[in-house]
Amino acid sequence: MFAGVSERAWGIAVPHHARGAGLARSRLRGGLRDVGVDRELAADAVTVVSELVGNAARHARPLRGGVISVSWTVGRDRVEVSVTDGGAAEMPRLRSADWDSVDGRGLQIVAALADRWGVEIEGRQRRVWAVLSR
Repeated sequence: MFAGVSERAWGIAVPHHARGAGLARSRLRGGLRDVGVDRELAADAVTVVSELVGNAARHARPLRGGVISVSWTVGRDRVEVSVTDGGAAEMPRLRSADWDSVDGRGLQIVAALADRWGVEIEGRQRRVWAVLSR
């Protein structure tokens, strides 16, 4: 697992649209596989990125060029993912969803899979990040 990796980083821009989550999943999955990240950890990281990109597309403004920025760093035993958008009126927050609700579980999933997660604001940009490890 993580053969020879001290720390490496990647970044991509995806459309500010629901299909951006699929593109992010595909690139992240391939990137983590290429450097030998454990399958379970990679699957969790892909799920987290999908939720964060989906939230950004649904609730936030795009960055210049109509995109969302997705980046990830792979360390010895961990993966850190982040999604940067053009900000929104409300901060991302955990909320409870009714058992039959279709929405409202994204950040609950992120919180369950990640060791820690958070939000950083810089100017009008918002970066939501999560760290996962095994």
